[in-house]
Amino acid sequence: MKTLLPRPHALVGLVLAAGLVFAPGIVLAQEADGDEITRDLNSGPPVAIATPPEPEPEPEPEPAPEVEPAAAVEPELGPAEDSVEVAEPPVPSAPEPAPLTLDERRELPFRVGLPEGGGLYPGRSGPDFDVFSVRFEGRGLVMIYVGPQSQFPIYSGEQRERAGRRSIIVNENGRNLALEHLYRLRDGAELHIWVSAVSDEDRALADAIAHTVEPR
Repeated sequence: MKTLLPRPHALVGLVLAAGLVFAPGIVLAQEADGDEITRDLNSGPPVAIATPPEPEPEPEPEPAPEVEPAAAVEPELGPAEDSVEVAEPPVPSAPEPAPLTLDERRELPFRVGLPEGGGLYPGRSGPDFDVFSVRFEGRGLVMIYVGPQSQFPIYSGEQRERAGRRSIIVNENGRNLALEHLYRLRDGAELHIWVSAVSDEDRALADAIAHTVEPR
């Protein structure tokens, strides 16, 4: 006695049975298609696969050649071009002092005889001293100091004293010259006279002038 399956179950069984019948064909068709694709790929021209070239080794840097330092050459200094020399203005010389007038000489505590062309000129002065010089034609012949504590004597020689005057006598070229004189004045000051001339001729003239100097 056959057992009949209900209708829904019978449909399911038919579907499964059909799947089993057609499944091998589908599988075989898929395998055939895969084989054909594989054959087509294998039968085609070989495909070259580009490979990157191997990097070339970098060359080692060559050592730089040794260069001897050039000797330093000092530039020759020549006269500067376009230079303008500026002449310095001459330094004005000190004005020549004027000789004392006759009236000014009369105010002095001494008198002196001057040759024609000679003059008495003021020199350094201080609170309690004065210095004068006798000049002839621009040359100094005799110096006169009036003040305390003179430097008498400044020459070496024979010392003589006469009428309140002390003198230093020196023999030069066979002749005696009184190169220095000293007087003591009433107020305690001293009158000191000495020859300052250099040449023999001027010293003889200075010796004669110095003998004329005396207190008033």
